[in-house]
Amino acid sequence: MRRPFVRNKYGWFIQIALLLALFTMVLTACGGSNSNTGGTNGNSTLKVALVTDVGGLNDNGFNHLSYVGYTKAKSELGFQERVIQSQSQNDYVSNLTQAAQAADLVFAVGFLMDGAIYQVAKKFPAKKFAIIDGCATAPNSFDCTSLPNVAPISFKEQEAGCLVGALAAQMELDGKSKIPQLSGSNTISAVGGQEIPPVVHYIAGYKYCAQKVNPSIKVLVGYSQDFAATAKCKDLALSQINQNKSDIVFQVAGGCGVGALDAANQKGVFGIGVDADQGYLHKSVITSAMKRVDTSVYSTIVDFSKNKFSNNPAVFDLQHDGVGYAPTSSDVPADAKAKADEFATMIKSGSLVPPATIPA
Repeated sequence: MRRPFVRNKYGWFIQIALLLALFTMVLTACGGSNSNTGGTNGNSTLKVALVTDVGGLNDNGFNHLSYVGYTKAKSELGFQERVIQSQSQNDYVSNLTQAAQAADLVFAVGFLMDGAIYQVAKKFPAKKFAIIDGCATAPNSFDCTSLPNVAPISFKEQEAGCLVGALAAQMELDGKSKIPQLSGSNTISAVGGQEIPPVVHYIAGYKYCAQKVNPSIKVLVGYSQDFAATAKCKDLALSQINQNKSDIVFQVAGGCGVGALDAANQKGVFGIGVDADQGYLHKSVITSAMKRVDTSVYSTIVDFSKNKFSNNPAVFDLQHDGVGYAPTSSDVPADAKAKADEFATMIKSGSLVPPATIPA
């Protein structure tokens, strides 16, 4: 029997703890107006700041995991903290600037801060920065620029996407006779936020490996153009379900994507979460494509505290437990889980290399 409140590694007990912590720790930034409700506490001379993207700390995924790793390091090292939540993309430069003024190490959470971190890191060469899912990008450029004070951190999301894609495709092969909730349409889907590399990587692996398992499967892909507004992702998922009979919806849109999982639950189909184990959101969430953002943040802070900061790109993959998939619900047949595990073994051996771009 499924036990959503036990199996979820980042379950309600962490959610509650984080909500309590927010009252004492978080600086929320809104444009140029900020309210400091805690700021820099701690006994260490080390100062570390974390700037979220627009999804915020309560996105149940990417930003949340960054904060989990951040607070774990804080509990061990006792550094002075500064947490800033961005309300819009226009906040990124000002928020990173505030963070750099207050801290020795600054985390930018999200690919969309690539240009902002380039600008701010150049302005504060004595401070260190780390960007999750991105790199420093110069104006009018799409290429990464190596800066001595910026550590790019990335993940092979396509490997995690591959595993949940293989699992979903095997469930479609099993069919309605084995899984009554299926419609028999042989169709699955993905709801992305924006068409940026981390999102594309997840969906690329999902579609590629689903088609390897089940060549005739239909894989629908849509983008909400948002990472926070749950209604947008819910509407997109409802369209995929109602008009195209999608049986399984993979959300790759941060906090917005929770709306896609809500839609799947509402319509009696299955959902797949992203970044963190999101099985606690609904019983219909059968698994999640995971990446250990928490581990990357934690290890970077610990290394920095030991004077081991490096601007060499760090890539977290399946081979080193940087990505994977969450425990499955009781709705997932043994053969579907076995298929995901089979593909994981192939990826680790090098015999299967999921693409970073979405196949036709």
